Amino acid sequence: MKLNGFDRIAFIYDLLASLIFRKEITESQKYFLNKIPDYSKVLMLGGGTGWLLAELLKSKPNCEVWYIDASEKMISLSKSRIETGHTVHFIHGTEQDTPASINYDVVITNFYLDLFTDHQLTEILNKILRSMKPGAHWIATDFIDNKKWWQGMMLKMMYWFFRITCNIESHQLPEWDKSMEKVGLKEIGSKTFYRGFIKTTLYQV
Repeated sequence: MKLNGFDRIAFIYDLLASLIFRKEITESQKYFLNKIPDYSKVLMLGGGTGWLLAELLKSKPNCEVWYIDASEKMISLSKSRIETGHTVHFIHGTEQDTPASINYDVVITNFYLDLFTDHQLTEILNKILRSMKPGAHWIATDFIDNKKWWQGMMLKMMYWFFRITCNIESHQLPEWDKSMEKVGLKEIGSKTFYRGFIKTTLYQV
């Protein structure tokens, strides 16, 4: 993933998402936050503008969070949302910059895995898994292609838009849920939104 690729649309990212997917895109990402244990060490990859980070800290103020994003502007927006008294480590980078010295209780990847190919995902998932504690949880929220014509059209338009504006390399949705299972993650809960186009899943190591 290229650093700062999402800088161009950081200021309108949430607005664009809400215009298309309404409240369902935010509700999907918040759905499993209540499953995060207090005092967890949380790795949030591709944290975006920080609204979800703020929601997490509101409900779980004792968690320590490592927030990693490839966009400096996204990080700046996220910092502005966080009240004093919380422990958040902001890192400008990608999953490759995940601190290896920390063992995480929870990993959150919302609309992050769709940036990679199926081949890349296996390597990325295994790298992240090495930083997770036994029994740790992983919350993944992303698009699912159910082979419906309207979903295919939306995916083509979204990938075209993000290739042009953000220089992403991927051009199609990977089967991220199957990749999660292949690396040994156990699904313990899931829910779909937006007529099945968005899926949030809670996994356990």
